[in-house]
Amino acid sequence: MHRFVPFIKRLGCRLLLLAALLWPGTQLQPADAQTSASPDAPRFTHTDILAWHLSTNAAGRARGLAGNWQDKLALSGWQYADYNATNLALLTNATWSTKFWLAGVRGLSATCIGFSNGLGGQGLVTMVSPRHYLFATHMHPEGYLAAFLDTNNVIHWRTTLERVDVTNDTSVGPLNADLPPSVGFLPVLPPDFARYLPTNNTAPVQGIGVNQDWSVFSQPMTFMFPGFVAWDSRLAAPFGLGTNWNITIRSGDSSNPDMLLISNQLVLVTHNYGVQAGPNYALQLNAINRQMHYLSEKHRTGTDYQLTPFSLTSWPVVNH
Repeated sequence: MHRFVPFIKRLGCRLLLLAALLWPGTQLQPADAQTSASPDAPRFTHTDILAWHLSTNAAGRARGLAGNWQDKLALSGWQYADYNATNLALLTNATWSTKFWLAGVRGLSATCIGFSNGLGGQGLVTMVSPRHYLFATHMHPEGYLAAFLDTNNVIHWRTTLERVDVTNDTSVGPLNADLPPSVGFLPVLPPDFARYLPTNNTAPVQGIGVNQDWSVFSQPMTFMFPGFVAWDSRLAAPFGLGTNWNITIRSGDSSNPDMLLISNQLVLVTHNYGVQAGPNYALQLNAINRQMHYLSEKHRTGTDYQLTPFSLTSWPVVNH
């Protein structure tokens, strides 16, 4: 399996330039770097807006917990390993933890828990339909046997067939067969998200990240960079989780999802491209849908699956 593949390229240069111009003192680094920086984080004041809900919803679910590694660990019976035919039980013995801070939320099962020839939770793919998944281009998991753990703790094996690139490290792939509703798929942030969330550098919002250890953690994020979502593990969203709930992205975390938690539903926003950024799927929606249509026709799925944007219209429009 291709584990972490270095990916210093023109996109990284554009991110660094954006960081220097738009977020003074911050540098966006590729995922094999270990540095990050933190701007000031002013507080929003309106308690009826989506950003407030994201913060207080997450903080409420963490109430009474210390924010240690056990509180963040989504899987029980799962062990990080270089999986092969002799030790596959370290992967397949996994069940969803009933003790970690987001136990029971909808959408965790949409991300595969590992590959039969993989290393831990590196380079995971996340379902956006019963047949299609999104992932980081530079991880290219074509032809792998992926394990999906459904909400009943049953493993479903599927083969990843090919990769079709979109842009900015986003790729789409199909499985060899649909997954059942017990695995499910994630809705995505809609293209009009900027009507409901701040898009400047003054208000990071409460996000959720996943790393290769299957820790599910706080990922305070901002939408200030055109085309990208940025984060910093030294930030805390106003009224959200403390920095003890954050984890810095490291080499091998690439492709794993970054999300928002709205009520009890995880909503897909991006994946880990680097230590501090990922492509904004909401701004790639049409391009992703075109590639999903192409793959559905090529592989004769029988259903022309498309992304499911998560409607935000029940939330008030914010003034930037």
